[in-house]
Amino acid sequence: MKKKAAALQDKLARSLDKANTREAKSRRQAPALPASGAADRRCTKISISLFETDRKRLETIRAYIMQHGGRGISTSQVIKLALRTAPLSKELLEVLDQAAAEDGRKW
Repeated sequence: MKKKAAALQDKLARSLDKANTREAKSRRQAPALPASGAADRRCTKISISLFETDRKRLETIRAYIMQHGGRGISTSQVIKLALRTAPLSKELLEVLDQAAAEDGRKW
C-alpha cells in the first residue's frame, strides 16, 4: 500500500512539474524598458489632501490645458505639472505661509 501511495505522489509531482513548466513558458513577459529613461519610469504612489482653494486651482489648470491643448489631463498630471514648473523663489515661501495659515498647523 505504501508503494502505491509513493508512486501516486511521484506521478502527481511529475504532473505538477510539467504543468508549471508549461505555464511558465506560456506567460507573456512584460516589455523591457528602454535603456534611456528606464529609471524615470519608476514612480512612487502617494496620497495628498487638498483644500477647496487647491481643488479649484487644479480645475482651473485643467480647464486651461483643455482650452489651449485640446486634451483632458488627470489630477496626477496637473500636480506633476505644478511641481515641475514651481519657481524656487521667495514667492514659493510666501505661498507656503499662506497654505500653512489655511491648514491651521505649523509647517
